[in-house]
Amino acid sequence: MKPLRTASCFLIAISLILFVLVRQSSISLPASIKHRTIAVDGIERSYRIVIPDKKTTGTRRPLLVALHGALDTTDEMAAYTQLDRLAVEKNFLLVYPQGKNLNWHPLIPHDNPDVAAADILFIDRLCDDLTETLEADPKRIYVAGVSMGGAMCTLLLVRRSERFAGAVCNCGWLPDPLGKEPFNTKNKCPILFYSGTEDRQVSSQQVQDAREAFEKAGHPTQLRTIQGFGHGWAVKHGINEEIWTFLSPCHLP
Repeated sequence: MKPLRTASCFLIAISLILFVLVRQSSISLPASIKHRTIAVDGIERSYRIVIPDKKTTGTRRPLLVALHGALDTTDEMAAYTQLDRLAVEKNFLLVYPQGKNLNWHPLIPHDNPDVAAADILFIDRLCDDLTETLEADPKRIYVAGVSMGGAMCTLLLVRRSERFAGAVCNCGWLPDPLGKEPFNTKNKCPILFYSGTEDRQVSSQQVQDAREAFEKAGHPTQLRTIQGFGHGWAVKHGINEEIWTFLSPCHLP
């Protein structure tokens, strides 16, 4: 029983740490941060939305869709990325969709090519809703994902490139079998890829393969390799400022 007790105590400690991090990530920020749901084909899907208090007159604000990694909640992603603070500083709308069972689809099975259709529809409807209700700028919707969220990011770009003005894939990959054959995307949005030299979960080759597939499809891409960094969101390496510098000039025609 002792190992079980030790494991339970460890999980409780981790949960408490994450709770504190989430509280610290949003405390005193001049923004409205809410957890909401949206019905998609009769199924309730949840998301976390950050609405900076700063008002804009006659100007729609950009929207960043942030896709969490495997087994993460939206609050946990907010804590480890510190994107809430960036949204307030740069005055853009920020939404964290919650994956079903805390996950996205890492690959596309041959016998179920539409396995991710419900998630794609969820994000489509979410962007439509926020464009209408919060006046997000439909020409400046961006997507960024980390790890499995990075894989979902590349999948979205293959299937819904016309929706996004720019994208960031952080330690993510292109789900199989996408990329094994050339694909055609409707909008050639710019994509910024990140890879850590010490990442033992997603290899630099997987990231490079994804980048090359999108370059062949006509997308302008950049790759930022972070020396000595492993798997995750490199806040201390200035990733947040970098991604906004990359994304903010991007807009749809």
